Amino acid sequence: MLFARRYEPFGEYCAGVTTSDLAGFTVAVTADRRREEQAILLERSGLEPAMFPLLRTEMDDPASTRVLTERACRRPPQYLLANTGYGMRTWFGLCKEWGLLDKLVAALGAGTSIAARGAKVLGELRKVGLDAFYKAPGETLGEVVDRLLEEDLTGKDVVVQLHGEEAGAELARLTGAGARVARISVYRTGIAGTWPMATGQGSPAIGGPAVALTFAIAAGGVDAVSFTAAPAVHALFAGAEGMDDGTATLRAAFNEKGVVAACIGAVCASAARELGVANPLVPEHPRLGSLASALARHLAARNLSLLGKHGPVLLSGRFADALDRRYLFTPAERRVLRTLLSRGGTASGEVLGATEAELSHLSDVLDGALTKRGGKWELALCV
Repeated sequence: MLFARRYEPFGEYCAGVTTSDLAGFTVAVTADRRREEQAILLERSGLEPAMFPLLRTEMDDPASTRVLTERACRRPPQYLLANTGYGMRTWFGLCKEWGLLDKLVAALGAGTSIAARGAKVLGELRKVGLDAFYKAPGETLGEVVDRLLEEDLTGKDVVVQLHGEEAGAELARLTGAGARVARISVYRTGIAGTWPMATGQGSPAIGGPAVALTFAIAAGGVDAVSFTAAPAVHALFAGAEGMDDGTATLRAAFNEKGVVAACIGAVCASAARELGVANPLVPEHPRLGSLASALARHLAARNLSLLGKHGPVLLSGRFADALDRRYLFTPAERRVLRTLLSRGGTASGEVLGATEAELSHLSDVLDGALTKRGGKWELALCV
């Protein structure tokens, strides 16, 4: 049976429940680095994080990095493209271990024009006494390359700090302009590994975070997914490709069934759109705090007061408060409600993917705030 009634009495607490409560919403965190920090920010906003790290971050070959660092100390490049805060911080940390940080900073400060992709990397530069002549307003690598191409790069040395993966197309633009490009790669990013997971039929299967998250989304157990890097979006869809209708399930969840794809910035959101996510949520500023705040505001708008037979029914994520009771929805029920809300509060049973009996049961749970009219099921909103 799709639905199961599970009530939890909360007595006097009923008077304190408002539609601003967000404890009923679950956000899947796909980040590897800084995922604990993101989880804390989400919890402070009242949301419940669930960890699905889709990527792994590993140190790259430090020997190669040291060779390039020593070369830069001896002969500073004309240009340095500082790409990520984490990458520059890691590079500077390695230089300090090698006893080369002061030499590198002196060399870059004396003879190198530095272009920064964003505020975080600019902050790391300034911590060691360096600055940038340019910071990309949209914090994209393409903008930095565009600015460098305004310079005469013929025969010029350009050192590019990579962001965990190759940036072949952008670097090709620099080499095409005549620059001699050297890559500093202090870390690399890859798809997280696999682990045994239950299939629901009692037999184990090999899966991973992407497969597990796709199952959770399909089951209705996740209200939003946060992405802090474009590769994480690609990793989720790549993992889903090995499942029956996996990518179609993801697109339907994000576009039709109310699951929010929250992307930290323009590059990440562009990757989501390329994979078929129509309207990713993007915060005003590409920062973890802004991402958590944007998610909280967006999901809070889904908190509703419904008109039940015996009074208001407060709906918040996986909770409904009615008749002096708090009801905990199953994931399948949450999926039905998200689909209803994404369609303006009305849809047919076929669209909702539930039987008449199951929807009638859900109507009882909501104290009659869900009714059938003209072949469609409708939520009765308090005005």
